[in-house]
Amino acid sequence: MSDNIILIGFMGTGKDTIGKLLAHRLNMGFISTDEMIELVEQRSIKKIFEEKGEVYFREKEKWVIEKIRGLKNVVIATGGGMVIDLKNRKELQKMGVVVQVVTNIETLKKRIIPNGERPLIRNVRDIERLYRERRGIYDFATIKIDTSEKKSIVMVDEIIKKLKLKEVQTLKEKAEIHIKTKSKNYPVVIGYNIMDHLPISNNKVVIITNPLVGALYINELIHHLRKMKNEIDYFIIPDGEEYKNFEVVQKIYDYLFQKDFQRKDFILSLGGGVITDIAGFVASTFKRGCRVIHIPTTLLCQVDAAIGGKTGINTAYGKNMLGTFYQPELVLCDLKKLLTLSDKEFLNGIAEVIKYSLIHSRRLFNILKKKKDYVKNRNLQLLFEIVKECVSIKDRIINQDETEEKGIREILNFGHTIGHMIETVTDYNIYSHGEAISMGMVAEMRLFGKKTEELGEVISLLKDYRLPTNVQGKILSKMKKLIFRDKKAKGKYITIPVFEKIGRVRVKEVLCKKFF
Repeated sequence: MSDNIILIGFMGTGKDTIGKLLAHRLNMGFISTDEMIELVEQRSIKKIFEEKGEVYFREKEKWVIEKIRGLKNVVIATGGGMVIDLKNRKELQKMGVVVQVVTNIETLKKRIIPNGERPLIRNVRDIERLYRERRGIYDFATIKIDTSEKKSIVMVDEIIKKLKLKEVQTLKEKAEIHIKTKSKNYPVVIGYNIMDHLPISNNKVVIITNPLVGALYINELIHHLRKMKNEIDYFIIPDGEEYKNFEVVQKIYDYLFQKDFQRKDFILSLGGGVITDIAGFVASTFKRGCRVIHIPTTLLCQVDAAIGGKTGINTAYGKNMLGTFYQPELVLCDLKKLLTLSDKEFLNGIAEVIKYSLIHSRRLFNILKKKKDYVKNRNLQLLFEIVKECVSIKDRIINQDETEEKGIREILNFGHTIGHMIETVTDYNIYSHGEAISMGMVAEMRLFGKKTEELGEVISLLKDYRLPTNVQGKILSKMKKLIFRDKKAKGKYITIPVFEKIGRVRVKEVLCKKFF
């Protein structure tokens, strides 16, 4: 794993250009803080200044820092005024190595054209004034590079040399697993940098994503789709489980109608479980079904949410209470995207991987146990094996029982009955999905599983990956009324997977009241 590289400096110094080149050279992600603000606001910076003012924009810069704080292996190009705020400077220093990009005033006057596109620059005098006012605020950087007279590619070489940087690991190996279900067969491609596997050409595509993922990857995706002569639009959803609701779905329907979206066109999900669930739900219901492709960008989504065709949105009565079974045309699991995840998000996905090991694979459990340091450091070869194993397990299960009619697919719900209730009663803002499932698995093992020493082994593994294992009492007391609303409940009983040993669970009907 590599440190992030943060580029700071006055406007017009070339931060975005150098940042993209540097990220490409080192196999890192790239994010522009200004582009992220434009994505979430759905308007240009010029418009934001005109309609909301500079104070509003500076608050948005703080919001961006909050969102990108935990990212790994990313080159971050900041807006020229982001470091005016002292707190912003301190936060950027914590994120990685800070590089100041400088240019002399005469060169800046040639580069920055006062045409109204830069809201703080009306004439050349504004450039000179701002340059004086901001003198010294960039001096906290680790190194300084001068772009006045040199080409951007030369500057990239200079940064790499001064910081002694090395390329992030890559992987040449690829796998293609063919999912077979009663309703549709489709491939899941697993590899590194695999956008060339997108088969869409001469078509209309609507990408559904969130601001952070969009800022990281949407330009790369659009570039590829345009090469294939596609017409591209995108819809941005705020990040978070609380936005997985019918109000957001209705807005997407409206957007698709406005774009004259047809059943033959493609919805393309780019993101984690929330994005995949919403995009799949919309695709399954808009005009009674249109085509959807998933590009999952989180570990949790690559091993679980994007595979198998479950879609869902939340209601006041619980998580995923509205949903369909609807298979995609294709799933692309690009492991490169796992390298930029925050530690919290990465471990969120590990909880689902542990679930797969408990229900179906002692071998996978042993890998997670014996090679935990390599897993936590995101060794690509190990991640490749883990994602491939989880997808293969899910393929075998849904091949036998696509829509949970035979009691086979239900083993995938291990830990989810209590886990989903934890998420619901905490309004999705205390625990991540993986954290809730971690607690759910332990709670269900204690309540219904065979009493073996393996419970301690499971708890130890979860703790090794910094996942919680105990449900707080006040949360338990709020969960009682939810058990009878669960989709799996039948009168006084509910069907759940019950732990037998590591690598095996069985589906069993239990009394709802036994949960408490």
